[in-house]
Amino acid sequence: MQYLHAIQATNAAAQPAWQTICTGDQVEEYDGTAADYGREVLANYIDDNEIAATDDDGNPLLRVLVAFADDDAPFASADNRAAVIEADDLKVPSPEIVAVEAARDDKLRASLLDRLADDALEGALSAARGAGHGANRLAELVYPAVSRPIALRMMRAG
Repeated sequence: MQYLHAIQATNAAAQPAWQTICTGDQVEEYDGTAADYGREVLANYIDDNEIAATDDDGNPLLRVLVAFADDDAPFASADNRAAVIEADDLKVPSPEIVAVEAARDDKLRASLLDRLADDALEGALSAARGAGHGANRLAELVYPAVSRPIALRMMRAG
């Protein structure tokens, strides 16, 4: 899977106001889950910079946000995050949690791909309609990917 990341820090772990301090400057291929990737990135950042990751009470001062690389707005909102790993959660999880993380990744990635496909289909339908192709014929053409009413709405949106 390909991921992007952003590392954030806060000065007040009890009431964090997270600020992005660095972002990965390139897409990275990683064989594990988004959470595994995040744990590795954050642990490496902490080791490389030799900084405190938690406050005296063990509250996290650092966290990493992970997004899928093909997301067009990877950190625009919480909905775009594949995983958020805080500095107090860097230990290797149990196999059951890894399975949950993998299933979550699959679901989030499928949702992202569905959204991207809807955007592409809407653009293509609008362009075809604008070029004079009939709305009903286009709605038939895209079924069963989307229903006729949804296809007609997509054409009006563009």
